[in-house]
Amino acid sequence: MTGEVKAESPEELEYEEARSVPVEAPATPGEWDALAGDWESLYQGYYLGSARHAVLECARHLEASVAAGGTETALWALGLYYIGGYVIHASPHAESERRVREVMSGVVRALGEGPCGHPAHPCDDVPDDGHLEGFPVVLEMLAHPERDADHEAALAGQLADEDEDDEWRESWYEGRLTREIWACPRNLAGFARAFLA
Repeated sequence: MTGEVKAESPEELEYEEARSVPVEAPATPGEWDALAGDWESLYQGYYLGSARHAVLECARHLEASVAAGGTETALWALGLYYIGGYVIHASPHAESERRVREVMSGVVRALGEGPCGHPAHPCDDVPDDGHLEGFPVVLEMLAHPERDADHEAALAGQLADEDEDDEWRESWYEGRLTREIWACPRNLAGFARAFLA
């Protein structure tokens, strides 16, 4: 016998199977909406598919997007921040956790030192309790670049309205919900750093 036979648990077999079935990256805003809906259901705990597979595929796509300087890096990075904790807390799996942490570390290295003129980022206000209920709004905004002009015009009008309160103006999910700030490489690196903390 030339090789050693390795016994694998059902969990290990599921992990290997999940790693072997690649998922295509979304090609349209509608497909991104569907994927973001899957991520939300995973975060909320009612996802019907293989959650570990979804996390690992998000990590794989994020790594590839960072390496290629892809336009969807923000979606993949924030998506992994949103769902990556599943393999650490909800259903711990050491190899999956190692992989997710490896990819997030790569995001910090690749994006964390670039120039940036923003005085603050959403990553500066990561909630201590881990509640991310506003994330679906962010993912939807990022998935629809065709809406940016209308969104920013509407936002400017609301910000000019003196009746809007300061809390709304300062909220990253309302008054400061823009692609420029959320997709900033320093913001993405900040979320990756927060994930690793």
